[in-house]
Amino acid sequence: MALRRCPECHKKISDSVEHCIHCGFSFKEADLEIYKQKLEQRRLENQEINRQSVKIHLIWLAIFIAVIVTATVIQN
Repeated sequence: MALRRCPECHKKISDSVEHCIHCGFSFKEADLEIYKQKLEQRRLENQEINRQSVKIHLIWLAIFIAVIVTATVIQN
C-alpha cells in the first residue's frame, strides 16, 4: 500500500482510495481534470493580481522619488 498526498488538504492517504478521507477530495479522472482547471484559473488570477501590485508599487515609488526631488530642490 503506497501513500500519496491529497492535493487539497496535503495529508497522506492510500493511493487506492477514490476520495480523501480527511477532506473528501475525489481522485476520479474527471474530478482531477476539473481540479487542474481550477488550479490554472487560480494561477492566472494570482498572476493578474501580481501585475496590478507591481504597477501600484511602481506608482508609489515614482511619487516617493518626486517628493524627495521636490524637497531637495526647495531646500537648495
